[in-house]
Amino acid sequence: MPAARLGSWGSATGTSFRVWAPHATALRVVSQRGAPPWDTTRPIAVLVLTQTGDYWEGFSASVLPGDLYRYQITNGSTFETLDPATRDTSDSWDYFGTIDNSNAGIVQPPLSFAWAPFDTPRFENFSIYQLHVGSFAGRNDGGARAVATFSDVQDKLDYVQSLGFTAIQLLPIQEFTGDVSWGYNPALYFSLDSAYGSPDDLRRLVNAAHLRGLAVIFDVVYNHLGNSDNALWNFDGYADGTGGIYFEGGPVTPWGRGPALWKAEVQELFYQNARMYFEEYNGDGLRFDATTQMNGNDLAKIIGRLRSDFPSKYLIAEHLPDNPWITTVGNFAATWQSSVHQECQRALAGQDPVNKVLGVLGWSGYAQSWNLVRYVAGSHDDIGDLENGNAENGLANWDARHRYLVDLLGGRNDWTARAKVRLAWALNAALPGTPMCFMGTECLMGAPNVAWGYWDDGNDLNGDHRFDWSIAGDGIGRGMRNLTRDANAVRQFHGALRSDTLDPTHRDDANQIIAFKRWTDSGSIVLTIVNLGEASFTDHSYGVRSGGQTGRWRQVLCSQDSSYGGWDGAGNAFYEPATEPDGLIYINLPKWSVLIFAWLGA
Repeated sequence: MPAARLGSWGSATGTSFRVWAPHATALRVVSQRGAPPWDTTRPIAVLVLTQTGDYWEGFSASVLPGDLYRYQITNGSTFETLDPATRDTSDSWDYFGTIDNSNAGIVQPPLSFAWAPFDTPRFENFSIYQLHVGSFAGRNDGGARAVATFSDVQDKLDYVQSLGFTAIQLLPIQEFTGDVSWGYNPALYFSLDSAYGSPDDLRRLVNAAHLRGLAVIFDVVYNHLGNSDNALWNFDGYADGTGGIYFEGGPVTPWGRGPALWKAEVQELFYQNARMYFEEYNGDGLRFDATTQMNGNDLAKIIGRLRSDFPSKYLIAEHLPDNPWITTVGNFAATWQSSVHQECQRALAGQDPVNKVLGVLGWSGYAQSWNLVRYVAGSHDDIGDLENGNAENGLANWDARHRYLVDLLGGRNDWTARAKVRLAWALNAALPGTPMCFMGTECLMGAPNVAWGYWDDGNDLNGDHRFDWSIAGDGIGRGMRNLTRDANAVRQFHGALRSDTLDPTHRDDANQIIAFKRWTDSGSIVLTIVNLGEASFTDHSYGVRSGGQTGRWRQVLCSQDSSYGGWDGAGNAFYEPATEPDGLIYINLPKWSVLIFAWLGA
């Protein structure tokens, strides 16, 4: 538990304040009543805070919820700035610019939101849909907003629920520069970006997700702050050339100065910020951006406290390349694994497919398979492009190109490319580990101009790259959506696909086919067959090794079924093969497919 809460805490009788400012010689709260923004023509009340160690705190009966406030700090000169832990602000720009700017914190009322009952899923039951709030609505859906809001995303939750996921993961939603951003340039950690909505708007979104059986994971960026907008920079007037109290001795990352995580006070700020998402927004997990850019031992102290206080919450690191250390010494529940996407992308392009897919099946070094979050078709990092399509010199380097997988493999209008993406998600659902899908993958996003099939949060030189709802609803999109829904349902229904078991039973290098078995002690047994080649096998002519499992089998998924965009009779409907004396089951096996069979018994 935090020793004392940071920020402002409003009640019917007044407001408490607490802030870390070790170099201040005086610190006051200046506040005013009225709607934002800050208006210097309105009356301003002043509260003098008392210094306790390196913190300043106080209570005012005249400052009430809804009031605007700033800190007035004296350290040689006197200047005004925002509370690093304010829960809401009136603007999203110029935090540390001119004194008379219009931004201010907004005192929040005591939390009284009526949450619907919801239990965070067990870790093995997570299946994640990753989305960006600002670009998830507003393009070809009848909306008029250039930047979508929490309310707009709430209106789309039925769509996500229909796909069979158990969780949504939001790209960062803390305050950042301007209104348009991926969110990885934080300016304030506790305040939500004002373009997205208010704290209660986010609570309504989380509650609506829970009512639909969807957990909510928040993305937090503790490895750096934005270069152009940073409320923590030289916060209390101490300017050491590296950014002051929150940054001195911190790392320099590729994206900006990193916080001084070695300080207990900085650890406390991030610990309380992480708690906020659970206590004030009823979240179910956190994804920590680029943990390799942080001191792991210092980060582990924060994560250890969080795991102790919130053992049911799914704490995920973006620790790339992945290393089991992050889930042992580092105390995280899971880490992203980028290699599964990179290797499967190469496999689907014909680069040593059998070895590449077999190489990413397991979870060697990790205690549980859910220690890995796996995204065969790519995450926002792999699909998003901030450089007009040429991130990482992608125009000249296919292997590093940032695109939706369907575009990398031939384009949305190419049948084989679509089949390969269906294979990718079906494989992701069947793999050990937590599956994750980035928005748009489930409907083969990438058109209308497939040459520029990447995601961005708005317009660039190549057009609008937000989620396109005309794509989601067309015939091609619906086929992929059907496959996504049914693969997710198979995963949820069959406990074997959420277990810590794996037996690669079959390898056919000549035809580029593999199979693997998974099971539970209670008798759920599933055999997954992956055809990574151009050959199709009909008349139940292909024999697959079942790993010594005798008995009958029933097909529960074929990624080439006609309802997904394949063809009638591609799989094994109304046919229940038995393991033959030679240890094989004989099946139809279409090209570029994943087939999943459930064991029916001996």
